[in-house]
Amino acid sequence: MRMSCNRAKIYNKLEIINLQKLYPIDKNSIKKIVRSVLKFEKKDAELNIVFTDNKRIKEINKTFLGHNYATDVITFAYHETSLNNDKASYNLDRIANKREIKGGDQERTKKTAGEKGAVRGNTLTGEIIISVEMAKKLAQKHDCAVEGEIALYLVHGLLHLLGYNDEQKSAAKKMHQREGELLSSFGLCVPIPH
Repeated sequence: MRMSCNRAKIYNKLEIINLQKLYPIDKNSIKKIVRSVLKFEKKDAELNIVFTDNKRIKEINKTFLGHNYATDVITFAYHETSLNNDKASYNLDRIANKREIKGGDQERTKKTAGEKGAVRGNTLTGEIIISVEMAKKLAQKHDCAVEGEIALYLVHGLLHLLGYNDEQKSAAKKMHQREGELLSSFGLCVPIPH
C-alpha cells in the first residue's frame, strides 16, 4: 500500500555550464537559488544555466534577438519539448566548443524574455544565459557583490520563464518587486532596477 504525501516532490533537471574564466561560479549556490525560486513558485524545471562573457552573449543576442550589444541575461523558453531533444536545446555544443554561432538552430520552439512564459504542465523549460563579465562590471559600479549580481540575473531569468515581463513600466515594476522579495529571502541585498 502506497501512502500519499501532501508535500509534492519538486523535480528539477538542472544543467550548469560555465564557459567563462573571469569569475568562479559556485554551482551549489546557483542550484540553491534555482531550487528556492521553484519551491516558492511551486514549479518543477528542466533548465540549462549558462555562464559566459560579454563577447559570447553579444553573439547570442545578435544571432537570436537581432541586438548587436552585450547584455546581462538572455532567457530562452521552450514549449512542448524536452531539453533532451536536440532541436529544443540551445546549441550548447557549439558554444562549449567555441565555434561560431550561426542562426541555423532558430527553427526550434523558442521564446525570449517578455513573452508568456515557459511552463509546460507544472514544469519550466528553458535556458538562462548570464554574462559574468557584465555582472562583475555592474557589481563594481553598484558597490555590491558579484554573486549578488549573478543571483539577480538568475532570478530575473527564472521570472521570465514564469511569465513575468518587463516591457511595460507597470509589469516591470511588478517583476522587479518580486526579484527584490526573492533575493532578500535568500539574504542578498542587490540594487534592483526600477
